[in-house]
Amino acid sequence: MRHPIRSLLYAADLCEDCETVLAYAIDMASRLGATLQVLSVIPEQREKSLIEADPYVPQAALDQYHDARALRVQQHIEAQLTAFYALRPDDAPAHPMATISVKEGDDVAQLILDEVHAHPIDMVLMGSHGEGVLMGLLFGSVVQEVTRKTRVPLLLVPVGHDVAAPAPAPE
Repeated sequence: MRHPIRSLLYAADLCEDCETVLAYAIDMASRLGATLQVLSVIPEQREKSLIEADPYVPQAALDQYHDARALRVQQHIEAQLTAFYALRPDDAPAHPMATISVKEGDDVAQLILDEVHAHPIDMVLMGSHGEGVLMGLLFGSVVQEVTRKTRVPLLLVPVGHDVAAPAPAPE
């Protein structure tokens, strides 16, 4: 392979059907011997909570709440990884192959692109809900924005449709 894929970034949006996308990401990283980085971006709410709760709640308590919120997302992704390997124990790596990061922000596409630029990422994998061109034009689309601006290969996995999980590697 001329451009080996050593590092794969899965941009997780934690939708209901995204376990299929995670299965693709794990399977692809495993087959390629690549590391898997999982990034989830959660909406920025620190400013809003400062405005709404500032006179009533100490800053330390607000920070603790938001840090716990990010930790819950990370634990959710860790549980998905654990569940995947529980169903496919033969595919479990000898050492953890995934790193998980949770970022807060409203510009999801830019945070994904920042992660690509900050680390040696060889491919980005995302779920696509297939909203269509009109919905993308009216409301924007993270997938469309990342597609336009990324300089690394991007693999889109359909979400919310009857898509089968990847088949196990032949032995």
